[in-house]
Amino acid sequence: MDHSVKLKGNLPETTVPEVFSAVIKSDINDCNLTFLNRSSLKTVFVKDNHINFIYSDDAGSTLYEYLKINSKIKEADLDKAKSVSEGNGLRLGKSLVELNLIDYKDLWNYITSHQHQLLDTICNSDSGEYGISEYREDMHENITLDIPLSEMILNLIRNHDYSGLIRKKFEMVEKVFLKNRNPELPKNIFPYEKHILKLCKRYRDLDLIIEKSELTEADTLRYIYYFILVDVISTEKTSIKKRLPEHEYSSVNISFSSYEEALKHYNLKFEMIFKLLSKEIGPVAMSILTNSIDDIRDNLPVFLKDADIDKNGKLIEKKILKKVWYHDYENHSAEFVRGLEELLYAQIFAVKKNLGIEYENQILKWLKGIGS
Repeated sequence: MDHSVKLKGNLPETTVPEVFSAVIKSDINDCNLTFLNRSSLKTVFVKDNHINFIYSDDAGSTLYEYLKINSKIKEADLDKAKSVSEGNGLRLGKSLVELNLIDYKDLWNYITSHQHQLLDTICNSDSGEYGISEYREDMHENITLDIPLSEMILNLIRNHDYSGLIRKKFEMVEKVFLKNRNPELPKNIFPYEKHILKLCKRYRDLDLIIEKSELTEADTLRYIYYFILVDVISTEKTSIKKRLPEHEYSSVNISFSSYEEALKHYNLKFEMIFKLLSKEIGPVAMSILTNSIDDIRDNLPVFLKDADIDKNGKLIEKKILKKVWYHDYENHSAEFVRGLEELLYAQIFAVKKNLGIEYENQILKWLKGIGS
């Protein structure tokens, strides 16, 4: 294992899908995954949460051995190309091309097929050590797999029997909680798999999700487990975390005399954010900001749980004021303003996520001007 290992463990104490999941949840994005057993060390190069290529130090897992065992090329021709490679320093694949034994299409197909075979041996591993370490910039391949980790995990969940593990993981689980309302799902996901995510968006009680599901209980739990691995669902409710540190735009310390005054103040900010998003990305801005509210809705104060925005991006005041008219402002003002702050954090985070940090800084500058 490399000295820069950030996380390590053993199989089968942890499954291969859970190792891939650890990368997604850590936000590392670029790393090397090492899998060590008695015979070899295999390294998965992960770039932007995509499996890029695999390297093995096993002499029996080389491209030469793969082509030989699978009878892709006559052995005599293969040996000739190997001899040329050893003599002039070319890689085997390029020597095969230069000797007119294969074409470029063959080259890409053979190398990617070999890479898939190496990946399959890792995915079928049930013993050995694993490690997550810093990405090695000194190693580079031009012919890569480019498989999203989320897609790889889905394939593993579909094709391997983790039923015993999954049953054990859900023994004490009563509820599931949505962490990401609009995740980027794998392109190869099936409608019946999306169906489970839709149920998890609608319900929290695990028994109710199983009851409403069109799938068997085992398969319902299988795909809930998948969405947990890719950090879309959690079995634990997390309290609201401030998505951004408090900045000078924060209005927590401003004294408002009424719910109406507080709403009008914050609506100036919400409208400004909406205008910026609309200018840069068009009509989808409404959907993005609505989703940012939905993501934290369950954790908002009761009188803001039904908050929605109008066509200008402002909170619909009439709807909120109907909820608070019988709540004394003096006794509930701190909770009400804190809820508005959480909505503001969520929308600023949406700007950062969709437009980048420069736009986030611009918004913060503008909000500071609105006031304090």
